[in-house]
Amino acid sequence: MSKFPMQHHGMSKAKGCSHARLGNFGKLFPKLKGLPVSEEQAAALGGPGSPMDDQDDSSGDSKIPAGYTFFSQFIDHDITLDTTSDIEGEPLSNAAIEELPNLRTPTLDLDCVYGFGPEASPHLYEGATAPGRLLVGNSGNPNDLPRSENGTALIGDPRNDENIFISQIQLLFIRFHNKIYDSLVSSVSPENRFEEAQKMTRYHYQYLVVNDLLARICDTKIFNFAMKKTSFPLIYKADKHHNLPMPVEFSVAAYRFGHTTVRSRYAVNSQHPEVDLFDERFGTEGFTSLPTDLVVDWRFLLEVDKCIPPLFTKAFDLQLPTELINLPDNIVGRDASDNLRSLAFRNLLRGNALSLPSGQSVVKALKAAGYPISTNFAPLKLDEVIPHGCSELAKETPLFFYLMREAGTLGKGCKLGPAGSAILLEVFIGILKHCETSFLNQKAWKPLACIAGRGGKFELADVVRFVQS
Repeated sequence: MSKFPMQHHGMSKAKGCSHARLGNFGKLFPKLKGLPVSEEQAAALGGPGSPMDDQDDSSGDSKIPAGYTFFSQFIDHDITLDTTSDIEGEPLSNAAIEELPNLRTPTLDLDCVYGFGPEASPHLYEGATAPGRLLVGNSGNPNDLPRSENGTALIGDPRNDENIFISQIQLLFIRFHNKIYDSLVSSVSPENRFEEAQKMTRYHYQYLVVNDLLARICDTKIFNFAMKKTSFPLIYKADKHHNLPMPVEFSVAAYRFGHTTVRSRYAVNSQHPEVDLFDERFGTEGFTSLPTDLVVDWRFLLEVDKCIPPLFTKAFDLQLPTELINLPDNIVGRDASDNLRSLAFRNLLRGNALSLPSGQSVVKALKAAGYPISTNFAPLKLDEVIPHGCSELAKETPLFFYLMREAGTLGKGCKLGPAGSAILLEVFIGILKHCETSFLNQKAWKPLACIAGRGGKFELADVVRFVQS
C-alpha cells in the first residue's frame, strides 16, 4: 500500500498544571496480547461495502445534539497527537509503544487554544493593547479564526482548522476566554489577569468534558459507578516517571466513537440547512478561510434556543457515514486505494499496528478490575455482522469494531456501551485527578452562576449563550 499524508500537525504546551509536558503513548492493558488483524480482514470489516459502511444512510440518529461530535474532536486535539506510528507497520511491542511521542499535553489544559501563552506565542494574542486577549477574526471575516496572509489559521493546533465546525468550536472557546477576560476578571491586577481568565476558562471546559459530554455519551450505570467511586480510576495510572501515558486503547479505539457519530451533511445556518461535511462547492474541506456565508449558527447543532430543535448526531453504532468511507483527496491523497479512503479500514489497521487487544479480552479485564460489566457477549450478535471469511473474529474481535457494535446494541445507538464508557472514564477522570490544578482537585468547585444555565446546570450551549450575551 502507498503511504498517505498525515494531516496532524501542531505542538504546543501551556502553563496550568505543574506536571504538564509532552508525553508518550502506552497501554491501558499491557498484559493483554494484541489481536492480529490482516489487511484483508480490515477490508472485510471496514472497507467500502463492509458492515462498517453506512451505504444506504440507514443508521439513524442518536438523541445527542450534533455539535457534540465536533466538541469531542476538539477535546481529542487537546490531549493526543501521534505523528510517528505507521498503520502499515508490523504490530509494535509494548516497549515500542511506550516510546511513541504524544505531541499534546494530556491535561485538558486547552493548549490548542493558548499555545505557550502570550509571551511565548505572541502571534495568538492581541499584544500591548490587551496582552491577555486572544486574536479573533481576520480582514475577510470577523467571525473566522485569525489568519496569516496565506490563510493559515493562527491557533495552537492547526488540526482545529480541518473542517468548518471544528474551526468554529475553536473560535467559540477563544471568545469564551476573551469574554471572561473582559468581564469577569477585570478587577484582577494586570500581571495576573490572563492567568486568572485562563484558569476560569479551563475549569469550565474541564467541567463540560465530565459533566456534559461524558454524562451524555457514557453508559449511565458505568458513569455513576465512576463518579461515586472514591478511589478512581481503577486501572489508569502514571508511569514509572510519574507521567501519564496516553493509552492506545483510548486513542485508537474507544475515543474514535466520533467517527461513527459524524453525519455526511449538516445544517450550518438558516441559509444553508444542508451542507456536506467535505463540500467542494462551499469550501468546507478545511485549512482555508471560512466563507462569510458559512458562519456556524450553533442553534442548529446545540440546544441553544428552545424554539429551534437541533440536529442530532448519527447513531452510535458500527457504521460510518459515506463521507468517512470515501475520504477526499486532500486528506488521503489522489493515489489512495478505495480501502485507504475508508476511515474504518484505517482505524482497524492502526489497531493492529498498535497491538490493541480484542474487545472480549478488554471486557474481561474491566470486570476483573471491579467494573459492574457483563462478560456475556451473546447480545452483541457479533457472528451476525462479521463476514463469513472472518468468522474467527466473532470470538476475538478488533477493539474498535467491538466497541462500536457494543454502542449500537447495548447502547441502543444513543451512547457508548459499558466497555467503551469505562475506557473513556478511566482516561478522562485519570487525567483530571492527576493534575493538581484541575477543577476536580479544587474543593467543591462549580461553574459560575452567570455562565451556567438555570438551576446550575452547565452545558456546551451555555458557552454559546454566554459568548453571545
